[in-house]
Amino acid sequence: MKVAVVGAGAIGGWVAARLALAGHDPAVLVRPGRDLPSLSLEGAEERQMVAIHSSDEAAEFGPQDVVVLAVKAFALAEAVEAAAPLIGPATAVVPMVNGVPWWFADPPLASVDPGGRIAAALPLERVVGCVVHAAVRREGERIIVQQADKLILGEPGGGDSARVAAIAGLFAKAGIRAEASAEIRRAIWYKAWGNMTVNPLSALTGAAADRIIAECRPLLLACMEEARAIGAAIGCPITESGEARISVTERLGAFKTSMLQDSEAGRPIELEALLGAPLELARRHGVAAPQLAALYAMTRLMGEARGLV
Repeated sequence: MKVAVVGAGAIGGWVAARLALAGHDPAVLVRPGRDLPSLSLEGAEERQMVAIHSSDEAAEFGPQDVVVLAVKAFALAEAVEAAAPLIGPATAVVPMVNGVPWWFADPPLASVDPGGRIAAALPLERVVGCVVHAAVRREGERIIVQQADKLILGEPGGGDSARVAAIAGLFAKAGIRAEASAEIRRAIWYKAWGNMTVNPLSALTGAAADRIIAECRPLLLACMEEARAIGAAIGCPITESGEARISVTERLGAFKTSMLQDSEAGRPIELEALLGAPLELARRHGVAAPQLAALYAMTRLMGEARGLV
Protein backbone atom coordinates (compact mmCIF):
# COMPACT_ATOMS: atom_id res chain seq x y z
CA MET A 1 0.00 0.00 0.00
CA LYS A 2 0.99 3.61 -0.60
CA VAL A 3 0.60 5.32 2.75
CA ALA A 4 0.78 8.99 3.71
CA VAL A 5 0.87 10.43 7.21
CA VAL A 6 -0.35 13.99 7.68
CA GLY A 7 1.25 15.48 10.77
CA ALA A 8 4.51 14.41 12.36
CA GLY A 9 3.83 14.95 16.02
CA ALA A 10 3.88 12.14 18.57
CA ILE A 11 1.22 9.93 16.95
CA GLY A 12 2.06 10.75 13.33
CA GLY A 13 5.78 10.35 13.93
CA TRP A 14 5.24 7.02 15.69
CA VAL A 15 3.09 5.65 12.84
CA ALA A 16 5.46 6.95 10.15
CA ALA A 17 8.53 5.56 11.91
CA ARG A 18 6.94 2.15 12.41
CA LEU A 19 5.91 1.95 8.77
CA ALA A 20 9.36 3.03 7.58
CA LEU A 21 11.10 0.52 9.82
CA ALA A 22 8.86 -2.20 8.38
CA GLY A 23 10.07 -1.43 4.85
CA HIS A 24 7.36 0.96 3.68
CA ASP A 25 8.21 4.43 2.43
CA PRO A 26 5.45 6.53 3.97
CA ALA A 27 4.90 10.01 2.58
CA VAL A 28 4.92 12.41 5.53
CA LEU A 29 3.19 15.77 5.09
CA VAL A 30 4.67 18.30 7.52
CA ARG A 31 3.79 21.88 8.35
CA PRO A 32 5.15 24.57 6.00
CA GLY A 33 8.85 25.17 6.40
CA ARG A 34 9.53 22.09 8.52
CA ASP A 35 12.38 19.79 7.53
CA LEU A 36 12.12 16.18 8.73
CA PRO A 37 14.70 13.90 7.08
CA SER A 38 14.64 11.28 9.85
CA LEU A 39 12.95 10.10 13.04
CA SER A 40 14.27 8.30 16.09
CA LEU A 41 11.87 5.81 17.70
CA GLU A 42 12.67 4.90 21.29
CA GLY A 43 11.13 1.93 23.07
CA ALA A 44 11.76 0.32 26.43
CA GLU A 45 15.00 -1.31 25.32
CA GLU A 46 16.11 0.20 22.04
CA ARG A 47 16.39 3.27 19.84
CA GLN A 48 15.94 2.98 16.08
CA MET A 49 16.73 5.75 13.60
CA VAL A 50 14.94 5.76 10.27
CA ALA A 51 14.99 8.03 7.21
CA ILE A 52 11.72 9.79 6.40
CA HIS A 53 10.41 11.07 3.07
CA SER A 54 8.72 14.32 4.09
CA SER A 55 7.43 17.42 2.36
CA ASP A 56 5.19 20.39 3.08
CA GLU A 57 3.56 19.99 -0.35
CA ALA A 58 1.00 17.17 -0.65
CA ALA A 59 1.05 17.43 -4.45
CA GLU A 60 4.61 16.09 -4.36
CA PHE A 61 3.30 12.69 -3.28
CA GLY A 62 0.05 12.30 -5.24
CA PRO A 63 -2.90 9.99 -4.42
CA GLN A 64 -2.34 7.31 -1.79
CA ASP A 65 -4.06 4.07 -0.80
CA VAL A 66 -4.21 5.09 2.87
CA VAL A 67 -3.93 8.56 4.41
CA VAL A 68 -3.45 8.88 8.18
CA LEU A 69 -4.52 12.24 9.62
CA ALA A 70 -2.52 12.55 12.84
CA VAL A 71 -3.34 16.05 14.04
CA LYS A 72 -5.17 17.69 16.92
CA ALA A 73 -8.95 17.60 16.56
CA PHE A 74 -9.23 21.37 16.15
CA ALA A 75 -6.73 21.27 13.25
CA LEU A 76 -8.48 18.52 11.33
CA ALA A 77 -10.34 20.71 8.83
CA GLU A 78 -7.12 22.44 7.79
CA ALA A 79 -5.31 19.09 7.58
CA VAL A 80 -7.99 17.54 5.37
CA GLU A 81 -7.88 20.47 2.98
CA ALA A 82 -4.08 20.41 2.85
CA ALA A 83 -4.16 16.66 2.19
CA ALA A 84 -6.55 16.91 -0.80
CA PRO A 85 -3.88 15.90 -3.40
CA LEU A 86 -3.27 12.70 -1.40
CA ILE A 87 -6.90 11.56 -1.53
CA GLY A 88 -8.02 9.73 -4.65
CA PRO A 89 -11.34 8.04 -5.46
CA ALA A 90 -10.34 4.84 -3.61
CA THR A 91 -8.22 6.30 -0.80
CA ALA A 92 -9.04 5.25 2.77
CA VAL A 93 -8.58 8.12 5.22
CA VAL A 94 -7.88 7.29 8.88
CA PRO A 95 -8.26 10.26 11.25
CA MET A 96 -6.24 9.48 14.40
CA VAL A 97 -7.67 12.21 16.60
CA ASN A 98 -8.85 12.48 20.18
CA GLY A 99 -12.47 12.57 21.21
CA VAL A 100 -15.71 12.27 19.26
CA PRO A 101 -15.36 12.84 15.48
CA TRP A 102 -17.64 14.90 13.25
CA TRP A 103 -19.10 11.83 11.51
CA PHE A 104 -20.23 10.20 14.77
CA ALA A 105 -23.84 11.36 14.28
CA ASP A 106 -26.18 12.32 11.44
CA PRO A 107 -26.18 15.22 10.77
CA PRO A 108 -22.46 15.68 11.50
CA LEU A 109 -21.48 17.30 14.78
CA ALA A 110 -21.13 21.07 14.42
CA SER A 111 -19.12 21.33 17.64
CA VAL A 112 -16.16 19.56 16.02
CA ASP A 113 -16.85 20.63 12.43
CA PRO A 114 -18.14 24.21 12.53
CA GLY A 115 -19.33 25.29 9.13
CA GLY A 116 -19.07 21.72 7.82
CA ARG A 117 -15.54 22.15 6.43
CA ILE A 118 -14.43 18.59 7.18
CA ALA A 119 -17.61 16.98 5.84
CA ALA A 120 -17.36 19.07 2.66
CA ALA A 121 -13.73 18.14 2.02
CA LEU A 122 -13.88 14.48 3.02
CA PRO A 123 -16.74 12.22 1.88
CA LEU A 124 -17.78 9.80 4.61
CA GLU A 125 -17.22 6.78 2.36
CA ARG A 126 -13.49 7.59 2.40
CA VAL A 127 -13.30 7.51 6.21
CA VAL A 128 -12.14 4.65 8.43
CA GLY A 129 -12.83 5.26 12.12
CA CYS A 130 -9.96 4.90 14.56
CA VAL A 131 -9.37 4.88 18.30
CA VAL A 132 -5.80 5.46 19.47
CA HIS A 133 -4.72 3.92 22.75
CA ALA A 134 -1.08 4.92 22.87
CA ALA A 135 1.42 6.24 25.38
CA VAL A 136 3.60 8.11 22.90
CA ARG A 137 5.31 11.45 23.20
CA ARG A 138 7.63 13.57 21.09
CA GLU A 139 10.88 14.93 22.46
CA GLY A 140 12.29 17.71 20.33
CA GLU A 141 11.73 17.62 16.59
CA ARG A 142 12.70 14.04 15.76
CA ILE A 143 12.57 11.76 18.80
CA ILE A 144 9.44 9.68 19.37
CA VAL A 145 9.21 7.84 22.70
CA GLN A 146 6.82 4.90 22.73
CA GLN A 147 5.69 3.10 25.89
CA ALA A 148 2.47 1.39 24.81
CA ASP A 149 0.37 1.23 21.68
CA LYS A 150 -2.91 -0.01 20.26
CA LEU A 151 -5.19 1.03 17.40
CA ILE A 152 -8.84 0.05 16.94
CA LEU A 153 -10.16 0.51 13.39
CA GLY A 154 -13.65 0.22 11.97
CA GLU A 155 -16.20 1.35 9.42
CA PRO A 156 -18.14 4.43 10.59
CA GLY A 157 -21.39 2.66 9.79
CA GLY A 158 -20.39 -0.52 11.61
CA GLY A 159 -19.81 -4.05 10.39
CA ASP A 160 -16.76 -5.72 8.92
CA SER A 161 -14.95 -4.79 5.72
CA ALA A 162 -11.98 -5.95 3.68
CA ARG A 163 -10.39 -2.49 3.70
CA VAL A 164 -10.44 -2.23 7.49
CA ALA A 165 -8.95 -5.71 7.78
CA ALA A 166 -6.24 -4.77 5.28
CA ILE A 167 -5.34 -1.54 7.09
CA ALA A 168 -5.27 -3.28 10.46
CA GLY A 169 -2.97 -5.88 8.92
CA LEU A 170 -0.73 -3.16 7.50
CA PHE A 171 -0.25 -1.62 10.93
CA ALA A 172 0.14 -4.97 12.67
CA LYS A 173 2.93 -6.00 10.29
CA ALA A 174 4.63 -2.68 11.09
CA GLY A 175 4.74 -3.59 14.78
CA ILE A 176 1.68 -1.61 15.89
CA ARG A 177 -0.99 -3.53 17.77
CA ALA A 178 -4.11 -3.07 15.66
CA GLU A 179 -7.52 -4.68 15.62
CA ALA A 180 -10.62 -4.35 13.48
CA SER A 181 -13.91 -3.61 15.22
CA ALA A 182 -17.42 -4.05 13.88
CA GLU A 183 -18.61 -1.41 16.36
CA ILE A 184 -16.14 1.45 16.16
CA ARG A 185 -18.64 4.00 17.52
CA ARG A 186 -18.84 2.07 20.78
CA ALA A 187 -15.04 1.92 21.00
CA ILE A 188 -14.84 5.68 20.41
CA TRP A 189 -17.48 6.43 23.04
CA TYR A 190 -15.87 4.13 25.59
CA LYS A 191 -12.57 5.97 25.33
CA ALA A 192 -14.35 9.32 25.47
CA TRP A 193 -16.20 8.15 28.59
CA GLY A 194 -12.89 7.87 30.40
CA ASN A 195 -11.38 11.08 28.99
CA MET A 196 -14.09 13.72 28.83
CA THR A 197 -13.88 14.49 32.56
CA VAL A 198 -10.26 13.92 33.61
CA ASN A 199 -8.85 15.93 30.70
CA PRO A 200 -10.77 19.18 31.35
CA LEU A 201 -10.25 18.89 35.11
CA SER A 202 -6.52 18.53 34.58
CA ALA A 203 -6.41 21.66 32.43
CA LEU A 204 -8.47 23.58 34.98
CA THR A 205 -6.46 22.54 38.02
CA GLY A 206 -3.00 21.88 36.62
CA ALA A 207 -3.03 18.57 38.49
CA ALA A 208 -1.94 15.15 37.27
CA ALA A 209 -4.44 12.30 37.07
CA ASP A 210 -3.64 10.77 40.46
CA ARG A 211 -4.48 13.99 42.33
CA ILE A 212 -7.68 14.49 40.35
CA ILE A 213 -8.84 10.95 41.14
CA ALA A 214 -7.95 11.32 44.81
CA GLU A 215 -9.66 14.67 45.34
CA CYS A 216 -12.40 14.90 42.68
CA ARG A 217 -13.73 11.35 42.68
CA PRO A 218 -17.40 12.20 43.37
CA LEU A 219 -17.41 14.71 40.52
CA LEU A 220 -15.73 12.23 38.19
CA LEU A 221 -18.32 9.57 38.97
CA ALA A 222 -21.24 11.99 38.56
CA CYS A 223 -19.96 13.12 35.17
CA MET A 224 -19.38 9.52 34.08
CA GLU A 225 -22.98 8.66 34.94
CA GLU A 226 -24.18 11.53 32.75
CA ALA A 227 -21.93 10.30 29.95
CA ARG A 228 -23.28 6.78 30.44
CA ALA A 229 -26.82 8.11 29.92
CA ILE A 230 -25.74 9.88 26.73
CA GLY A 231 -24.13 6.65 25.51
CA ALA A 232 -27.34 4.71 26.11
CA ALA A 233 -29.30 7.28 24.10
CA ILE A 234 -26.95 7.12 21.10
CA GLY A 235 -26.63 3.34 20.93
CA CYS A 236 -23.28 3.11 22.70
CA PRO A 237 -24.18 1.56 26.07
CA ILE A 238 -21.53 1.12 28.74
CA THR A 239 -21.93 -1.70 31.24
CA GLU A 240 -18.74 -1.14 33.22
CA SER A 241 -19.00 0.81 36.48
CA GLY A 242 -17.42 4.22 36.84
CA GLU A 243 -15.35 2.92 39.75
CA ALA A 244 -13.94 0.11 37.60
CA ARG A 245 -12.94 2.56 34.87
CA ILE A 246 -11.36 4.96 37.34
CA SER A 247 -9.35 2.11 38.84
CA VAL A 248 -7.74 1.52 35.43
CA THR A 249 -6.70 5.17 35.21
CA GLU A 250 -5.55 5.08 38.82
CA ARG A 251 -3.04 2.35 38.04
CA LEU A 252 -1.30 4.66 35.56
CA GLY A 253 -0.17 6.89 38.40
CA ALA A 254 0.71 10.59 38.20
CA PHE A 255 0.49 11.07 34.45
CA LYS A 256 -0.37 14.32 32.70
CA THR A 257 -3.32 14.19 30.34
CA SER A 258 -2.94 15.44 26.79
CA MET A 259 -5.07 18.48 27.62
CA LEU A 260 -2.87 19.36 30.60
CA GLN A 261 0.25 19.03 28.46
CA ASP A 262 -1.27 21.32 25.83
CA SER A 263 -2.40 23.81 28.45
CA GLU A 264 1.03 23.97 30.07
CA ALA A 265 2.66 24.50 26.68
CA GLY A 266 0.23 27.27 25.74
CA ARG A 267 -1.23 25.23 22.88
CA PRO A 268 -4.95 25.10 22.00
CA ILE A 269 -6.89 22.43 23.89
CA GLU A 270 -9.20 19.83 22.33
CA LEU A 271 -12.21 20.90 24.36
CA GLU A 272 -14.86 20.49 21.66
CA ALA A 273 -13.84 16.97 20.63
CA LEU A 274 -13.56 15.75 24.22
CA LEU A 275 -16.51 17.54 25.84
CA GLY A 276 -18.32 19.83 23.41
CA ALA A 277 -19.33 16.98 21.10
CA PRO A 278 -20.73 14.79 23.92
CA LEU A 279 -22.78 17.75 25.11
CA GLU A 280 -24.06 18.35 21.57
CA LEU A 281 -25.19 14.72 21.50
CA ALA A 282 -26.85 15.14 24.90
CA ARG A 283 -28.84 18.13 23.64
CA ARG A 284 -29.91 16.29 20.49
CA HIS A 285 -31.24 13.38 22.52
CA GLY A 286 -32.70 15.30 25.42
CA VAL A 287 -30.29 13.89 28.01
CA ALA A 288 -29.64 16.08 31.03
CA ALA A 289 -25.92 16.59 31.69
CA PRO A 290 -25.59 19.51 34.13
CA GLN A 291 -22.24 18.43 35.61
CA LEU A 292 -20.64 17.98 32.19
CA ALA A 293 -22.12 21.30 31.04
CA ALA A 294 -20.66 23.11 34.07
CA LEU A 295 -17.26 21.51 33.52
CA TYR A 296 -17.36 22.54 29.85
CA ALA A 297 -18.30 26.12 30.71
CA MET A 298 -15.51 26.49 33.28
CA THR A 299 -12.91 24.97 30.99
CA ARG A 300 -13.97 27.13 28.07
CA LEU A 301 -13.79 30.29 30.18
CA MET A 302 -10.31 29.33 31.33
CA GLY A 303 -9.30 28.54 27.75
CA GLU A 304 -10.63 31.82 26.41
CA ALA A 305 -8.84 33.80 29.12
CA ARG A 306 -5.55 32.07 28.27
CA GLY A 307 -5.99 31.96 24.49
CA LEU A 308 -6.27 28.15 24.41
CA VAL A 309 -9.58 27.83 22.53
